Amino acid sequence: MAVSGGNSPATSPKGLVRACDSVLDAIAMVFGVICAVILAVMVGLNLYNVLSRSFLGVAYGWIFNWTMLLFIWMLLLGLFVYIRLRHDVVVDIVMTRLPRPVRKLGGLLVCVIGMLTMAAILRGAPELLKLQSKPMEAIDLPIYVRSGPLFISSILVFAHFALDFLRILTGQGEAFVRNDTVEGAPE
Repeated sequence: MAVSGGNSPATSPKGLVRACDSVLDAIAMVFGVICAVILAVMVGLNLYNVLSRSFLGVAYGWIFNWTMLLFIWMLLLGLFVYIRLRHDVVVDIVMTRLPRPVRKLGGLLVCVIGMLTMAAILRGAPELLKLQSKPMEAIDLPIYVRSGPLFISSILVFAHFALDFLRILTGQGEAFVRNDTVEGAPE
């Protein structure tokens, strides 16, 4: 089947946006699973440490250091998941009450601010990574291992906002979709 302009459905602008959305959704799902596993490991390690200290009188100092590192990773990887799943309730509450043209402009503005923020974080990444080559305290890993997830999430959040910007600008999607019916809310 021929498509006008020589683009196949997979290479049309809409098809590319959908494909990129699918990739970002899959990455968000994987990051969500990784965050859950990290949380389980942190709880397990700390439970072991507490029980060991209580019953055996032995505490392991390295568990605290690894817990802090894992917590940082969980937060930074979770940032992308949080933004991808559109859990920013406060912005939505305000924006969904505005008329459609204002929501569209607001959506574009939010995307631009998000991309600029991520670009500012990423702009300093090469210099920061060069400075963070020494090993961490008590963990024999370079310091940049702590900030790696920040830069990975920043790249993905930038891509998320760029796709949203394109979607809103081309009319493929609506910014801050109004949902007038809230399940369980009194009428």
